[in-house]
Amino acid sequence: MNGRLPEAFIFMKVGNHAGEDFQQILARKRRELQAAGRIFWGYGGLTCHPIHHVQPFCSLHLKKENGIYLLMEEIDSRAVPEVAEAREYSTDGIHWEPLPRGISVIGSRYALVLDEITPGDLDLNMDAYVVGIGRSAGKRASEYLRGHVDKGCFVRGDEGTPAGERALVKHMKLKARLHEPFAVLLRGEE
Repeated sequence: MNGRLPEAFIFMKVGNHAGEDFQQILARKRRELQAAGRIFWGYGGLTCHPIHHVQPFCSLHLKKENGIYLLMEEIDSRAVPEVAEAREYSTDGIHWEPLPRGISVIGSRYALVLDEITPGDLDLNMDAYVVGIGRSAGKRASEYLRGHVDKGCFVRGDEGTPAGERALVKHMKLKARLHEPFAVLLRGEE
């Protein structure tokens, strides 16, 4: 990203999760990076499916962007997911492997695979971006993120803020570069 606005990125609201406050999660993920050389950043929901959205999106934009980043907006999360720990992961939903030693994902169905998480003080006008993949492809990011949607795969669009509307500006405090295979499915013990 190097100080310029990204052409393509993944956005996610982040915060307290599965009984840990956000600072505890970050500390655990930094330990994970030390132990395993990568981070599995857990998430859930219906958007950003690892196989149908994240993997193809990252593959398509990786060379254009010299890396795809996750940009994170910290929020006061009140999510109360089931606190089950993942034991296995899959890149395709068919072949499953044990989580790498040192990786810990709690209360999530999916995980983004990341390099180091770093400060990324950046304000983005979400009206300048559109959904980059899936059924909502082409929809303005600011419209897509209204309501309970908390993540998305976005690309630069042609439109700015429509006349008479207030811009939706997101303040990103953290960023992380995605690492192949970009995103995985998770499951507990069978």
